[in-house]
Parts: sequence; C-alpha cells; structure tokens
Amino acid sequence: MTDQVLYWMWLQTAIHQGTATTPRVLKHFSTAEDVYRADKADYCYIGMPDDTLEALCNKSLDNVKKLAERALKDGWILTPDSPDYPSPLKQLFSPPLVLYGKGVLPDFERMPAIAVVGTRRCTEYGIEAAGGIAAGLAAVGCPVVSGGARGIDRAAHEGALYGGGKTVAIQACGLDVDYPSVNRYMRERILDHGGALLSEYPPGTTVTRSVFQVRNRLISGLSWGVCVVEAPVRSGALMTARLARDQGKDVFAVPGPITSPVSVGCHNLIRDGACLVAAPSHILSEYQIRCGNMLDEEEADVAQQMFYARPRKPIAPPQVQEDVVPLKEESPTLQLLPDGASENCRRVYDALSSAPLSAELLFEKTGLPLGEIFSVLTELEIYGCVKTHPGQQYSR
Repeated sequence: MTDQVLYWMWLQTAIHQGTATTPRVLKHFSTAEDVYRADKADYCYIGMPDDTLEALCNKSLDNVKKLAERALKDGWILTPDSPDYPSPLKQLFSPPLVLYGKGVLPDFERMPAIAVVGTRRCTEYGIEAAGGIAAGLAAVGCPVVSGGARGIDRAAHEGALYGGGKTVAIQACGLDVDYPSVNRYMRERILDHGGALLSEYPPGTTVTRSVFQVRNRLISGLSWGVCVVEAPVRSGALMTARLARDQGKDVFAVPGPITSPVSVGCHNLIRDGACLVAAPSHILSEYQIRCGNMLDEEEADVAQQMFYARPRKPIAPPQVQEDVVPLKEESPTLQLLPDGASENCRRVYDALSSAPLSAELLFEKTGLPLGEIFSVLTELEIYGCVKTHPGQQYSR
C-alpha cells in the first residue's frame, strides 16, 4: 500500500461522497497528495462547506492507516490512480475517490454489464422476473450488477449465480458490516463464484438513509443499462433509472399487472420511453452491433426458461387433524413500555406491530442505525415487550 492510497482515503473521509465538492476539488488539484499538502487558504479559495474545511485541515493519517489495514485483511482498495479502477466510474460527475472490494471485478467494457434493480417489497412475480432475466444475461457472459439488498436485488444476484455468470453487489455500507444479514450467505456465494462485493464506504460504515441514493449512482455508472423490475411510485430503483438516463445509459423496465402498486413505476418508465423487457434477448439486442454479435440471444432466453422451470421446494399445506375441534387461543396480554424506557426504545416500539417485521424494515421506519435497532430490540426483550420470530423478525 502506497502513501498515495492513504492520501486518497484521507480525502475521501473529509469529503462527503457523491457531492459537488468532489469534482470541484479534483478540478483544482492534480492529485490527492496536492490536496493533502494544501493549506486552509487554498481550500477557502475554491469554496468548501465548514465541516469539510475543518476535516481537510486535519492532516493526521492515523485513522486511514487503520482503515486500510482492516480493508486489506480480506479485500482490496482501488483509487483513481489504480490501473484496475473501473473506467466507467471516472466519467461520473462525482466519481468515488476510493473503492473497497472483495472478489474479482469483471471487465465492464468488454461485455454489457446490466443493472437489475427494484423494490425490496417485491412480489413472487417480481422475484421470478428479475431472477430469470439475470440468469439469461449471466449465461451469455454479461455481468449483473445490483445493490445487494433484499427483494429484487437479491433475486437478481441469485439469478445470475444460477445462470453461471458473474454478479457484483454494490453495498451501501462498509464491506465488514453484515447488512442485510439475511443476505450473508448470498454474498459468500457471490465471492465463491468469481463475483465481487464493492463499496465506496470504508470499513465500519453503517447504513443510513442518505447512503442509498449516493450508492445508486455507482450501480448505474458501472452498467451499460439499467433494468427495473417492480418499483412503486416512490422507489430508489426509479432514482437509479433517472441517474442512468442522466449518464447516457439505457433504461429497461419489466411490465407487471396494472393492478399491482409495485409495478406503477415500471409502467411510468415504459410510458416515458424505457424499453419494455420480458426476456433477456430484449436487452441483448440493443448491444449486438457494439459487441460484434457475441451475444447469443437464444441461449439467454433458454437460460431464462430453465430458471423458471427449476425445482423449488413446495410449501407444505397445513396439517389438519380430523375430528378435532381446535381450541380458541386467548389473545396475549400486550406488555406496555416501562416509564424508564429510552427514546429509541419508544421509536422502535411504535414502529412494531402484531405482525412480524425484520430489522431492515424497522431501520426504514425509524431511521436508526441497525446496530442501535438490535440493541434496542434486546432491551425490549428484557422488558418483555417484544417477541422474536424465526428469520430475525420481531413483533410486539
């Protein structure tokens, strides 16, 4: 690891990711070392927010050295100076100053990398559509990019793995943060099958609401096109599609039932000019000339159909014993919060209901860091106010 890497990491910790400050700094200074060697007057000349100005005036590298050691234990670090830094990201308005990764990045310029994204709260139809399209793309050598989240993201990664191809999960947190925990095994499989995990956030960075929109510019930036599968009117996937259009990328959308609220965003995209997609070949046909007819559309569609026909574990019907009248269960007594409960306890408790909810959904409803949510849930269990269900789900 060179000093130049440390300078880039120092700069990244001082500047908020994805903001207009990054291009302003890169335009004025030639290298990260030049920024490090500059003084307060230089920073004031190009204009800096007060918090960024204060961070830039702190020249200590002790913290980034520790972060680098953590990142390099089982991964790698790329900066704009690195030969393996993905060239498509250099074209972004605000490119990431440092990339932390595990696994092997594909060649994003040789074959069409396609982002497959959508809502976390998807339907079975969306899971099958995303998985089938991703399987077909991966089967003919196209890297599949997504955000590593629940729902459509997970279906896309799983579909790509089924198709025998490479997939890249771009995380909205440090790669040592287990988020979402339900996708832990999937992330391991991505690495085992030659794919990659990628983030611009250093080790230890936890998830907050603001990071998802910042992260989405990397999903679209690495891809030739973005395919949206199930997105309600307010959806991060639609933000990714808008970013793709701003970056000059192609936008694809999978239609759904007109009665489904999670397909409204896709229908709006199609109405606004996105290419309607029902099969991988509908995407691949857009790149045949650029790729010199290397893309086998028929093979991709066959892989999609094989994904649909894959054996799945059937859901066992409930066992009902004949001639037995079931007893009516008494409603459990609801345990109220004690007077000494913390404010965060009350926020999480108010977000809970009688139906089981995951920690990730509680994060979305409260905005509290996941680590704090798990700590609060433990406190609520001690108070006897929360019930734990299989799959790390919780209810009142």
